[in-house]
Amino acid sequence: MRILLVGDYPPDARLGSTKVLVKLQEEFRALGHSCDLMLSDGIGQRPRAFHLRQALGPVAAWSAVRRAFKDAGPYDVIDVASAEGLWLASLGRRAVNGASIISRSNGLEHLNYRRMLDDADAGLGSKPWTRRWFHPAFRLTQVAATARAADRLLVLNDGDRAFAIERHWKPESAIDVVPHGVSRRFFENPPSASAPRGRGILFCGTWTPVKGVTYLADAFGRLVRGGRRVNLTILGGAVPPAVIESAFLPEARELLTIVDRVPEDAVMSAYREHDVLAWSSTYEGFGMVLVEAMSQRLPIVATPAGCASSLIQHERTGLSVPPRDPAALAAALDRMLTDRDLAARCGDAAFEEVRGMTWTRTAERTLEVYQKAISARHHAS
Repeated sequence: MRILLVGDYPPDARLGSTKVLVKLQEEFRALGHSCDLMLSDGIGQRPRAFHLRQALGPVAAWSAVRRAFKDAGPYDVIDVASAEGLWLASLGRRAVNGASIISRSNGLEHLNYRRMLDDADAGLGSKPWTRRWFHPAFRLTQVAATARAADRLLVLNDGDRAFAIERHWKPESAIDVVPHGVSRRFFENPPSASAPRGRGILFCGTWTPVKGVTYLADAFGRLVRGGRRVNLTILGGAVPPAVIESAFLPEARELLTIVDRVPEDAVMSAYREHDVLAWSSTYEGFGMVLVEAMSQRLPIVATPAGCASSLIQHERTGLSVPPRDPAALAAALDRMLTDRDLAARCGDAAFEEVRGMTWTRTAERTLEVYQKAISARHHAS
C-alpha cells in the first residue's frame, strides 16, 4: 500500500501531533508499506499569518499533494489531519487519481473550542473576535466539511466519535476509533513496582493554559503552604523558565525544576524517577504523555481530559479529579505522595491497562481503516 500522511504541523518530532505522523510512518514502513510524510514545510511556508494560514490551509494542502503525486507517483491513501483535507476530499479527487481520503482528527477542534470558551469564562483568557467569529465560521466549518467529504473519519476516542455522529458528519459505520500508542521500547524493560523513585511531582507538556497550568501552580502552592516540601519538575514547557516561575508563589519557586524538551530516553527516565504525574489539562486531543507515564508505572493524578477519561479509573489506575479545581488536585497529589500502597497499586494497574498500546498496534488498526476505505471505493466504482 502507498500512503501519504499530511498534517500542517511543525517538522519537530518531539511535538505531539507531529510525533503521531512520524511514528505511523515508521511503523507503516516496518510493516512493508510505502509511506511519505508531508508536514508544514512540505505544504509551504506561506501564508505565515496564523489565521490566514488556517483559512487557506485546505487550498495549500491540495496544491502540495498535487505536486507530490506528480513527483512521487500515485498513492492509495491520503491520510490528512483536520481541515487541510477539505479540497482534496471535496473538489480535488481527480488530481489524486481516486486515492482514498481519510480525515484524521488528533482531537476534535469543536470540543477544544468549547474548552476555549470555558477557560475564558473562568478568567484564563479573553474572547477576541478570532474566537467568537473567525474560528467557528472558518476553521470549525472546514473541519466538519472535511469529515463529511472524506471516505472515512478517524478519531481517537468514543467521545469524539459520539460527537461526530450527533452532528451527522458521517454514519456510524464510516467513523473509526484508533487510539495512539507509545514506542515498543517503553514496554521492553519496564520498572518493577518496587523500583526506587523519589523525585516528587512531574508535569510533562507545554506550559500553556490548555494544560491547566494555572490550576497546577495553584495546587502546588497549596501543597507548599500546607508544609509539603516536594519537588515539582516541569518537563518540556517550551517557554522561558521565567514565564513558568512567574505562575508560582515565591516560596514555591525554590522547589521547581524546569527542564526543556529532551530526547525520549530522558523522558522515560523522568517517568521512572518521579513519584506522581500531575495531569491538569482542561482539554486534550489524546494525551500520549499519559500512556507513556502509565507504561512506566508512574502513579497518575488526572483530570478526565483526552484518553484519561477512559484510562484513569479512580483509585484503580490513578486518581481522577475535576478540571479547574486546584484544591482537589492538591489533595489528590498529597494523597498519592503519602499513601505509597495506593501509589504502587495504581502504578501496577496502570501498566496493565496500557501494555498493549504500542505504535505497532495503532498502525495495524489504522491500516484496517485504510483497507475499508479502499475496498468501499473499489466497490463503488
